[in-house]
Amino acid sequence: MKATFILSAAFFSTIASAQYQYPFTKKETVSDTYFGVKVEDPYRWLEDIKDPKVLDWFKKEADFTNTEIQKIPGTDVLMQEMKTFDKAIPVKILPLTYQNGIYFYQKRTPSDVKEKLYCRTGVSGEEKLLFDPADYIKDKVMDVTYLVSADGSRILLNLSEAGAELGDIRILDVKKQVILDDVIKHSYGEFLDGSNDKIIYYQAKSYDTHDPEVFINTPTKLHTVGKPANSDLLLASSKKYPDLELAPAERGELYYFKDSPYMLLLKASVATDLELYYAPSSEILSDRIQWKKLSTSEDLIKGFYLKGKYMYAWSAKDNPNYNIIKVDLTNPELNTAEIISRGDSEWKISNVTQSKNYLAIIKSRNEQVFETFIYNFTTGKTEKIKSPILGNVEGTALSKHNDELLLANYSWVKPYNFYAYNAESKNFSEKPFTMTSQFPNLENLVLEEIEIPTHDNKMMPLSIFYDKTKLKKNGSNPAFIRAYGAYGKSQLPGFSPSSLCLLNRGVVVAVAHVRGGGEKGNDWYIDGKKATKPNTWKDLNSSAEYLIKNKYTSAEKLGITGASAGGIMVGRAITSRPDLYKVAIPKVGCLNALRMEFSPNGPANIPEFGTVKDEKEFKAILEMDAYQHIKKGEKYPAQLITTGFNDPRVESYIPAKFAAKMQNCNASPNPVLLYVDYKAGHFGGSTVDEQFRQIAVEYGFFLWQTGDPSFQKK
Repeated sequence: MKATFILSAAFFSTIASAQYQYPFTKKETVSDTYFGVKVEDPYRWLEDIKDPKVLDWFKKEADFTNTEIQKIPGTDVLMQEMKTFDKAIPVKILPLTYQNGIYFYQKRTPSDVKEKLYCRTGVSGEEKLLFDPADYIKDKVMDVTYLVSADGSRILLNLSEAGAELGDIRILDVKKQVILDDVIKHSYGEFLDGSNDKIIYYQAKSYDTHDPEVFINTPTKLHTVGKPANSDLLLASSKKYPDLELAPAERGELYYFKDSPYMLLLKASVATDLELYYAPSSEILSDRIQWKKLSTSEDLIKGFYLKGKYMYAWSAKDNPNYNIIKVDLTNPELNTAEIISRGDSEWKISNVTQSKNYLAIIKSRNEQVFETFIYNFTTGKTEKIKSPILGNVEGTALSKHNDELLLANYSWVKPYNFYAYNAESKNFSEKPFTMTSQFPNLENLVLEEIEIPTHDNKMMPLSIFYDKTKLKKNGSNPAFIRAYGAYGKSQLPGFSPSSLCLLNRGVVVAVAHVRGGGEKGNDWYIDGKKATKPNTWKDLNSSAEYLIKNKYTSAEKLGITGASAGGIMVGRAITSRPDLYKVAIPKVGCLNALRMEFSPNGPANIPEFGTVKDEKEFKAILEMDAYQHIKKGEKYPAQLITTGFNDPRVESYIPAKFAAKMQNCNASPNPVLLYVDYKAGHFGGSTVDEQFRQIAVEYGFFLWQTGDPSFQKK
């Protein structure tokens, strides 16, 4: 790669600046040459995220956007509506686990700023508050994930602040309700399976998520509760085990199973085809573990559990809808392993979890219609779960140490609920997690699950829902499409009360299940990855064309959104077909794909998007780079480009550069705003109000631009 540097300054296009006087952004063009292709980057200087001049630019953009947003009437009304809908479920519960006869769960009432951690013994035991993230440090609300020990006596807290996703590990004693003295800095981890005093954790370089090397060569360690962290045992690193050939961005994730004589090590990144090693679990405390290779990426292993001497893994090899295989680890032969469950073109295997004596296997149609089966480790028999639940039944194990399952009935248009089911006794119960709700007008909501043809005549699932009393089917309804399309992750159904703010105003909401996701199996994923990535945004364009052609909406009423890797899709949809859309809201989006590799989280994502060091992959990344496809003088849709300044996954300068270039090049009168949340990371704010505020800003912008009378500036 060759690079050249040219200093220049430019103001914005006369058409755009006549409508909006954006803050001035200088140009300092850097030219890179990859495999004979010259790529110019006029806003590379914004990547120096700690430079005071860059910070000042961000502040001016944020102030400009906030000023424009405040001019939109109705945002506060949306906030109030969301708070009202929030009260429609008086108590919200998120089950976590069931250990040693104790249920652990998060709970929130409308008066709580964030979910709190509770437990109760059995179904009818007294509820006990264990941890309040808003009461841990004065005037702060912590982000936290909880891992409970197998005996239920201790809880590991992965704590962080303001969306950084990186902080300290602390340990909560359940009986005494005190935080122990142990502090494991800038790390995240979990209890060793079956233990309450051994913790496997992964330690970053520092707390600085803007440091390009913060996640490089991450070591895997073992901590014993009560002992100093500097005496912790190094379990895995590239230096300790050079034979594993861990790449700098990979970490050696260790998986220990109490009920197995074996343990596994995964070369972890975002790669979905897992490279695994195995060793006797008795070696975990030894100075050097004798790891043996178990699988390569060519085996297409997607996930695994161990029980006794067997590994139960699901794989896409020879079946893009997945098989579950049973592998004897005393002599592992993956190619001749027993197949205990098969997915097919109608019902693919969607998820697998492990209880004490069973596997809970969820199968689905396009990841929208679900059934759950249980496989008995002892008998080898599989049976479908029978329950009184109407609609979808998704069953997941609450623990590997008992047979308690959690059943859920997710839907796009109905509030979901949770139920308890014991795989051994077949006992079904609405307690202790069932929630009550009272939402008005839900009977008017209609869900259409259809498949539509894509540009290359594949059939893509499309979920469409709306209020039947407000749909005119003459093109006058606004419509809002959400999609993602990366890592093989599916857009799963789930009722969002905040969506009623749109549905009650006659907005048609659609979820496009584009390629790159996993809705139709592994082939659907591969057909939207690297060189085939264009299918992702072309599928989104196909969904837009379908909604317009069938009079659900029109181009002047149509908005799209996608987050993170979904930003690739949104950015390329509007740069390839700006005529299809009125509004685009890329959220914390990967909008400058060529530069992602050089950000802190970039190297770990090379398996998904590729590297500029490979000619074929460079060409694919260049094609998916929305920033590089912005054209001077093109008329683009209105855009609200969001970033959380503490985002450890997509650095804020990635969407910021896209916003700067789009503001400079856009020839339409539509606004291009960069929304900067300084208290958030990749997943939005820490408190409920912060999350509601961001949704209100996004919905308000969409309704303003699609012509809702109540949201027009005076």
